[in-house]
Parts: sequence; structure tokens; C-alpha cells
Amino acid sequence: IWFAGGIMLIFGIFYALMWFSWRRRIPFSKLVLETVCHITRKFPSIIVVSLLFLILQAGYSAMWSLSLAGSYKYMAKYQSCSTLTDRNGRQYQSCSNVKQILAWVYMVFSFYWTSSVILNVLHTSISGTFAAFYFFEGAPGGYPTKHVMLSSLKRALTNSFGSICFGSLIVAIIQTVRAVLNSLRNQGGDNFGAEMLICCIDCILGCIEGLVEFFNKYAYVEIAIYGKPFMQAGKDTWTLIKDRGVDVLINDCMIGNVLQMGAFLCAAVVALVAWLYITITKPEYNNSGSYTVPIIIAAFVIAMSMFMVLLKCIDSGAATTFVCLAEDPEVMARNNPRLFALVRETYPQVVRGVHARDYY
Repeated sequence: IWFAGGIMLIFGIFYALMWFSWRRRIPFSKLVLETVCHITRKFPSIIVVSLLFLILQAGYSAMWSLSLAGSYKYMAKYQSCSTLTDRNGRQYQSCSNVKQILAWVYMVFSFYWTSSVILNVLHTSISGTFAAFYFFEGAPGGYPTKHVMLSSLKRALTNSFGSICFGSLIVAIIQTVRAVLNSLRNQGGDNFGAEMLICCIDCILGCIEGLVEFFNKYAYVEIAIYGKPFMQAGKDTWTLIKDRGVDVLINDCMIGNVLQMGAFLCAAVVALVAWLYITITKPEYNNSGSYTVPIIIAAFVIAMSMFMVLLKCIDSGAATTFVCLAEDPEVMARNNPRLFALVRETYPQVVRGVHARDYY
């Protein structure tokens, strides 16, 4: 534990030192945030829908937590124990419960997939609203629909729902495998070689997960704007990022860093409260302390997912602004000249655009 704390302290110091290289990005991030907040104020339904999805996520998390606790208690009857003898001739008991392990894996996978679907439906809905503002604000014909947010939510839950579930499934599988590996590492005992191997695999999967989540976020923006299938949206997202230099623009925007740090801090506080609750109340089901770590991890994951749902409007708005800018920068030049001038001066390769006209 002290070693992990030392590692996190080192990363904290690195974050503090990064201020000197990040401060030049603040003006750009400030303008993007102002744009997102302006659009959010114009469409209050974005906040309303975000709160509704937060309630949905909270309700599902509560149901999942009760189901997980119930599965541990119910599956305990399938535990089988046998008496073995070690090399010194001493007898000991070895217990296993395959059905309980499979139930745990299924529950973890269910949580990751469902939570990801909830978050991505909200993300796609908000992205469609921001894209409508970008392309139709000030246009002679006005908006294509009176209730922009509701229309975008309807498309996300109908035409685009399969693509959202498929993209979320890929991430959920990776997250489940990582959760299983972490559980094996915690139970690995003194086998240092096995722990190192699991740690390396987990690190590789973590990198893959980050890349998939990165592309998924911008692929869902393409889905929200054009209604494309997931695979086609992913290919077009790669083209945008590769040919228009959007990755530089995304990296220089610090909004995502702020949201991630806020989510981490919120989740850490909730995990601390969960630990205090377990330590002070000492519930009967945790007499041996075997559930302490799973409960703390579950509290951390649930809190982070709920926090990200609440702030999804900011993250989705920034992502949609970047994609729309790369697709057709001329629209931003007309509707938001301050941000366009800064982008054109700093990122000239982005404002060339692809000049798409079949949007929305």
C-alpha cells in the first residue's frame, strides 16, 4: 500500500510540474468551454436529460450492488471443499466455488456493458444536439425539428442503438478481462513471476482500452451527425484524426483532464466513505474482511461512472465541436469567429475541413 501511495505521489508531482507546459493551452480550452456552456444554456433540455440519465445510472448501480451481494450469498451453497496434504505431511482444506466465480464475472461484465451503453446513449444524444446547433444555428431554414434534444435522444435509442451497444460491448469485454486479471493478481500469493506477467497483460489491455474509448467517443459523434453504422463511423473517425490533425487539437484541450481528475477525486472520496462504513459498522457478512476490497472497488467504479454521466454534457459538447470543426470549418467561421480565429492561427491544418454537406 505504501508503494502504491508513493507511485501516486510521484504522478501527482509530475502533474504539478506539467503546469508549465499546459498553461499555454488554457486560452484555447477556455474558449471551447465557453462555447459548450453557451450551447448548453440555449438547450436546457441537455441538463434535464443528463440528470435523468444520472438517476437511471444510480438506480441501476443500486440494483446491481444488491444483486452482487445477493449472488455471493446465494452461490455460497455451491462451495466445495476438500482436504489435502502438503509436502510436510500437514493437512489443510482447499475450497473452490466455480459457479460463484462465473456469477461474479457475469455481474462485472453486465455492469460494465450496461453502464457503457447508458453513458454512450447520453453522449450520442448530446452530440446530436450540439451538431444541430453547429450546422443550423443562424441558417435560413432554421432547425430541422422543434425539440432538438428529444429528437437526438430518439435517434440514439432507435436507429443508432445497435451501433452504441456494439461499441460499448468491445470496451466492456476488455474491462471485464482486466477485472478478472486484477482479481487473479490479488490472489496470486507469493508467485512473483505470475504477478508480473498479469501486470504486463493488464497494462497492455489498459492501453488498448484507452485507444478504443478514444475512438469510440468520436465515432459516436459521427453516428449522431450522420446516422452511420459503427464500423463506418470508426473508419471515418480515423480519417478525420489522421488527415486533419484533430488529435493535436484534442490533446491541447484540457477539459478532459479536468473532468477525469474531478471524477477520480469524487470516486476516491466515495471509496474512502465506503471503507469507513465497513470499518465502523462491521457488518456480519464481512466478519472475515473478505468483502472489504470488492466493496471499496465497487464504490469507486460506481461513483466515477455516475460523476462522468453528470458531466457528459461538457465532454460530449467539446468532442462534437472538434468533429464538426474538422468536417466544415466555414460554419464556425460564421457562427463563432473568436474560436475559429484562434484555431486557424494555432492549428491551420484543421481548418481545411472535408466540407461535408450531407450532415444531420
